[in-house]
Amino acid sequence: MKVEKGDRIRFLNEVGGGLVTRIEGSLVFVEDEDGFEVPVSASEVVVVEKGSAPVGATGAASNHKDAAPQQAVSVNEDVSSPAAYSEELEDEEQDDFHPRFYLAYIKTGNNQTEEGKVQAYIINDSNYYCSYLISWLGEDGYMHALHQGLIEPNTKLPLDEKLARELDVTYDIQLILFKKGKPYPAVAPVSTSLTIKARRFYKENSFRANDFFYQPAVLFSIIKSELEQKMELLTEKETRAIILEKEGGDPAPPKAKRQSTPELLEVDLHINELIDSVAGLSNGEILQIQMDQFHAVMEANKNLKGRRIVFIHGVGNGTLKTELRKQLDRKYKGLNYQDASFREYGYGATMVIL
Repeated sequence: MKVEKGDRIRFLNEVGGGLVTRIEGSLVFVEDEDGFEVPVSASEVVVVEKGSAPVGATGAASNHKDAAPQQAVSVNEDVSSPAAYSEELEDEEQDDFHPRFYLAYIKTGNNQTEEGKVQAYIINDSNYYCSYLISWLGEDGYMHALHQGLIEPNTKLPLDEKLARELDVTYDIQLILFKKGKPYPAVAPVSTSLTIKARRFYKENSFRANDFFYQPAVLFSIIKSELEQKMELLTEKETRAIILEKEGGDPAPPKAKRQSTPELLEVDLHINELIDSVAGLSNGEILQIQMDQFHAVMEANKNLKGRRIVFIHGVGNGTLKTELRKQLDRKYKGLNYQDASFREYGYGATMVIL
């Protein structure tokens, strides 16, 4: 496919891509997501989306009065050929049966006032290409499309910047996930609604460290895990019971914390041991923090053969224990685990043997 100014391209020999700003002979100049212009040979790029907006507009048409009008371009891309497969875009640690996709916000101003601004991103944390549409229901009763496009595997894409106080909104989001030139597990299309409350952006602990940005961010899960789906079905009574557990409300918590040794490491997953406050966090987010800690400890110790790790998860309704053991069966196959000492932990801990 011929490369033209305004096309969105992907590099063939390295990860990344961007928007074509100009073409000089056989050289194509590409503006990446950081705003830098990179020269590359036209033979080393592939068009992933034909351009319909003036260069310089981030995911949207320019508002300049002299800008050329947008023209719809219909393109069919043959993605069945093995040549369309790009191994460098895939991460072997990704779980293709449970892809993850997020809408994220980072601070761009003083968010302690209503004039604070946040920058929106979509994050495709999977080995799938994803066709996305983000829209909202207007007062006229019709849907209004905001963002539409195709995002590559394991990529984040900036959307728009808004005042935090403008984000009392509900978005309708549709996703279609697929792979190019390679078979993949059947992944059902996603159609969901996401309600965002502006007040969340004024709580400092809403912005948390993450795997996608160098700065804290607020992440909204679009493709929900099994755990998050279960949390949405909980009754209010069950929800309060989980929060009580996470704040250290088990009927029989350990009497004293064991001193960790080279042979045995004790990790307390009660939420009050991991963060200072749960204010502003949903139950699903609380559980995700605990599972993030579990994965971090497992990754840090995976090469220490023979070491035992005791994860204290409490009793509660068993949700955290079930999710922890499910991950052991799926991601850490071959490792042995069992209930930790009843005398020391009751029914509230699991011991993993590396």
